[in-house]
Order: sequence, then structure tokens, then C-alpha cells
Amino acid sequence: MNKLGLPLLLLLIAISAIGPMALNGVLPATGVVMLELSTDFETAQLVLTVFLFANLLSQLIMGPLADQYGRRPIMLINLSIFVLGSVICALASSIEWLLLGRFVQGVGVAACVFLPRTIVRDIYSQDKAASMIGYMTTAMMVAPLFGPAVGGWITDTYTWRYMYSGLAVLGCVLVLAAYKFQYETMAGLRPENSQQTKPAKTSFLSASAVLLKDPGFLACALMQTGSVGVYYAFLSGAPYVAIESRGMSASSYGVWFSMVAIGYLSGNFTAGRLSEKLGVHRMILWGLAPFVLGIVLFWVLRSSSHPIGLFLPMLILAFSNGMSLPSMFSLAMSIRPSYAASASGLAGSAQTAFGVLLTLLSGYLLPSGDAWMLVLITCSGAITFVGFWFCIKQNVINIKR
Repeated sequence: MNKLGLPLLLLLIAISAIGPMALNGVLPATGVVMLELSTDFETAQLVLTVFLFANLLSQLIMGPLADQYGRRPIMLINLSIFVLGSVICALASSIEWLLLGRFVQGVGVAACVFLPRTIVRDIYSQDKAASMIGYMTTAMMVAPLFGPAVGGWITDTYTWRYMYSGLAVLGCVLVLAAYKFQYETMAGLRPENSQQTKPAKTSFLSASAVLLKDPGFLACALMQTGSVGVYYAFLSGAPYVAIESRGMSASSYGVWFSMVAIGYLSGNFTAGRLSEKLGVHRMILWGLAPFVLGIVLFWVLRSSSHPIGLFLPMLILAFSNGMSLPSMFSLAMSIRPSYAASASGLAGSAQTAFGVLLTLLSGYLLPSGDAWMLVLITCSGAITFVGFWFCIKQNVINIKR
């Protein structure tokens, strides 16, 4: 097996897309949820925090399970859980029920975050995997490109509950498709390798102990955490800054947010085109240039009341992440190949834990000033460069390659 079949590739694209859709597609409804369920912004903001927290816990558990039992069964279980959570959200009669549904959703969507790229890494070499992840993410970004815009339109025209109903239907379709088309890609569990030694049992604690003792993995995880943290800081803060503070409508916010998706899509396409040719080391290095530019531009445009002051800098940062994150993911999974899914899940959990912290800080700090979003974005950027420096020190990244 040396390449993905078309049915599985399309399935992985769709599965990868449902995570960002569930994460950010519902955020334009925050203001309406506050009114309908009689709650305040800090509590309504928990629809993001709870989702991320559940995702964090689930990745920690599901990563080792996927290394032990294979990719296919874990994917089917997680997608089924996602459907259940979406139904609970659609029927929620109070903020407590909505938060419960988001928690269940977050548990189920974990496999959508780390398993598609793990499956790609099962099949391809490090540089080729980074290229394939870039292409795969480029295609899957078509759906999240319109997610917030569609979510805002549904909220303004009908009801926010229809968003969750649509996610439940989509989840059901993906369960059926995964049952039919997803074959096992893990070495030792593939049908053609049935005579090989089965993978050793891997618990969460044992896998984590190995990975957390590896300085190279820790450095790579830190770098990824800061990069993704920039996105989470914007994701949690932008709805308040744009809608509550500056008076944008939910549908208008969704349209402007498409700039972020366009930036990430463009970066992913660049990664797909260049990663195999240039290698993961240079892709990460080159991706840091627009990363710095985006953060600087946020501060330069901080006094602008026009939406471009928010969304142009984030477009540039999203391009940077789209360009470099596939290489960061491939690099992290290559440090300990036998723990590929565990490494992907553990690194993803670190990113999500930081995202939870950022959403909590956003809910607490933003009512006292929009500039706090820029502070959180800048701090996340600083963490990225600390991780990058440690990667060089540990020879995980060789900038001369």
C-alpha cells in the first residue's frame, strides 16, 4: 500500500472538514444564544471552551487506543458520538443542555482532528505526508470556508438549532461512509499484513510517558501549540470584538471570516505544492515570515474600526499556519513512528488545552477592552518561537536543510 485510494481520500477530507465546521460554524450564533437561553457572554462563550476541553480529553485517550486497536474502529466510534452530541445541541432547552451537547460533540470530533493526518502518515514518508496533508487540508477547507457565513445566515434567517441539526445529518452520512470505505492503515493490522506481529498494547500513560520524555517531541508540540493558539485566540475573541463591540451582524461576521479560511486554504495549497520538494524543515522556517507580519499588522491596524483591521492580519497568520502546520504535524509524528497516533493526539491535546485557556481568558478579559485579543495573539506567537528555538537546539529542525 503506497497511496490513498480516492474514496478514502475524499472521506478523510470530509471528516477533517467537520471538525472546523463544528468548532467555528456555530460561533456567529453566540449573541442569539445569549438572548434565547437567557445567559451572559461569559457563559455563552463556554460553547467553545467546553467543546475544546472535551476534545482535549478525547484526543489523550483516543490516540493510544488508535495505536492499539487501529484507526478504523476508533473513527467509527468517534463519529457516532459526534452525531449524538449534535442532536443534544439541536434539542437543548437551556444553556446547560447546550453545553452538555457541545461536550459530547467535542469528544466525538477528536478523531476528526488527529486521525486523518495519522492515516496519511501511516502510508507516506515524512515529506510526502506533509505534502499530502497540505493538499488534503486545502480541499477540506472548502467547507469551513463557508461554515461561519452559512451559520450566520441560518442564525439570522431561521434558528441556530438548524446548524446543529445539519451537523447531526452530516455526521450520520460520514458514519456510513467510514463503515464502507475506511480500511485499516495501521501496520500489522492491514489485511495484507495479517501475518505480521500485531502492535503492542499501548495505554495512555505508557504512550504519554515515552513521548513526554522525548525533548524533541516536546519542542515540536510547543511550537505547534503556539501556532494553533494564535487561531484560537482570534476564534474566541473575534466574535465579541466584531459583533458585540463593533456592531457587526452575525451574517456579516461570517462573510468576513471567510478571509481567514481563504488564507489557510492558500497556505495549505502552498504546502501541498512545496513540502515534498523543500522538506518539512524549510517549510516551517519559511512559514514564520508571514507569521511575524500578521502579528505586527494586528497592532498597526488596532485602531481601525473597519473589519479589514481584524481580518487582514488574521488572513496572513492563517496563510502562515496553512503553510507550516502540515510539516509540523508530520515532524511530530515522525519522532516516534510507532506512537504516531499517540503523538498526534497528545500534541493536539496540548494545542486544545491552550485553546481552552485562551477562550477562558477571552471571556474574562475582552469585556474590559478589545486590545486583550491582540495581547493573547502576541503571547501565542511568542510561544511558537520558543518552541521553534528548542526544535533547533534538539536538532529536530535543521535550518540548513
